[in-house]
Amino acid sequence: MKNSIHKHAGISLLTGAFLATVTMALHPVGGSIDHLIKVSPIILTSHIIAIFSVPFILFGFWGLSRRIGFDKSLSVLAFIISAVGLFAVMLAGAINGLALPFFVEGLSDISPEKQDQARFILSYGFSLNQAFDYIFIGALCEAFLCWSFVMLKEKVFPKWVAILGIILGLGFLIALIAGLDLVHLHGFSVFIYGIASWVAAVGLLMVKRN
Repeated sequence: MKNSIHKHAGISLLTGAFLATVTMALHPVGGSIDHLIKVSPIILTSHIIAIFSVPFILFGFWGLSRRIGFDKSLSVLAFIISAVGLFAVMLAGAINGLALPFFVEGLSDISPEKQDQARFILSYGFSLNQAFDYIFIGALCEAFLCWSFVMLKEKVFPKWVAILGIILGLGFLIALIAGLDLVHLHGFSVFIYGIASWVAAVGLLMVKRN
């Protein structure tokens, strides 16, 4: 029974990593209101995929913590931190990927004065989105570090996975503190591809080891 749950959690991690990668591959670059109206279907599609990936990743992270051991404090802490981060990125996806297309839908024929007001509202929405992205990035980095440290201690996974998790978690955390731009599209894409590679590696190991 345990092995079956761990295997399913591994498959879930692989699914989540794949969906997150597809999201970033589809994600369009922002721009003017006219551009946002034009790319609204792609914005909607990419963010629906992103939100759809969250439960898969959350279940996978639960399985990972269970595989390491819920009697290990760092393992439990890592899962809780990751859940906070995933909730934050789900809110970011809802704001930037669902609310934004719905909002810009009726802006094509409005007056220049109202377009200025709309741009102000959009600017606030982007700021909210970035705030949730910062929470997501910080939380995932902390969770990766917690899981990786306990992996090294308990030796339930190969050492290279733990070292990769530490490099990614610490590297992105330092980049965040140093003020590097990880919340706009290109920086966020690098972060997502980085964490997706670790998530996929862990998922594959969980599938193979059960």
